[in-house]
Amino acid sequence: MAISLKTLLCIGCGCFAGGTLRYLTGVFISSRFEVAPPHIPWHTLVINFMGCLVMGIFCGLIHQELIKSPSIRAGLTAGLCGGYSTLAAFAWENTELLKAGAYLVAGGYMAATMLGGVLFFILGYLLAQALIKM
Repeated sequence: MAISLKTLLCIGCGCFAGGTLRYLTGVFISSRFEVAPPHIPWHTLVINFMGCLVMGIFCGLIHQELIKSPSIRAGLTAGLCGGYSTLAAFAWENTELLKAGAYLVAGGYMAATMLGGVLFFILGYLLAQALIKM
């Protein structure tokens, strides 16, 4: 698979826009709702739901071939949606697995991602603490 500079630039621009929108959305929501423990982190929940909604829209348009350029497709999905919320990519991948009838694989992937994500975060946090003490 050849990757063009145009595609990489579309992804990079999309990531910049998605990351910026994620930050601004988080600041907006955090300024209106209590998001620190023990409260629900509303900002992240809303961002992830919005990211999934937008990814679903883009994938629906792509599936109907209304967005034809591979570079624009990558910029909108991997770039914009990926920069905004990686949960959107996770939802897309699981939807594809479920549509293919791979229910066990989808369930395993969901469980492994949730559990693994938390475990690897804790591992990274502990590693950082250990490095600081060195």
